[in-house]
Amino acid sequence: MYPVTLKIEDKPCVVVGGGAIAFLKIGPLLQAKAAVTVVSPKIIQEIEQLYLEGEINVIRKEIEYADYKDAFLIIAATNFPEINREIYENTKDTKLINVITDSEIGNFHIPATLTRGKLQISVATGGASPMLAKKIRDNLKERYDDSYEEYVEFLHDARIKIKHSSLSKEEKRKLYKEAIDERYKRSKEERYRLFMQLLPFET
Repeated sequence: MYPVTLKIEDKPCVVVGGGAIAFLKIGPLLQAKAAVTVVSPKIIQEIEQLYLEGEINVIRKEIEYADYKDAFLIIAATNFPEINREIYENTKDTKLINVITDSEIGNFHIPATLTRGKLQISVATGGASPMLAKKIRDNLKERYDDSYEEYVEFLHDARIKIKHSSLSKEEKRKLYKEAIDERYKRSKEERYRLFMQLLPFET
């Protein structure tokens, strides 16, 4: 397995299936701002609500190749392993395909992910034990609490300011390293002080 983080904003992503598992897979796709289409003759109320709110597109029919041939990413989430496998066989050489009924097939797995704004911590077991991945992720929630969302935004802004400053490479490197010191996570005053320190060097 080769871990990557995908940019899928506005990319066509197809979820095949309209049940509870399909619903769970839709959330992270929407969070990544993908263009999501659900294909299923029946959908649960939660998916229906997303459709009514304009968050997703829904095609209420049995799946056909034409429904996913142009997709960037596909999640085969029906209750029928034979249908999921057929989708996999049709797409394995040209598409990103995840099959929820068989961890041995498909060409990517979806890790258990903890999200704090721009910070994402993902745990994967290569399909061996999704429950263990979720347990480890949940154990990390307290350590990396909601305060990290604002802190990582600060690091993002600081990185841009440092990168575009007139400082030398060595000075920039020192500031990058300094910015991840714990005091900047704890104190807004320290963050402000760092930004003020950069003002004379902004270009």
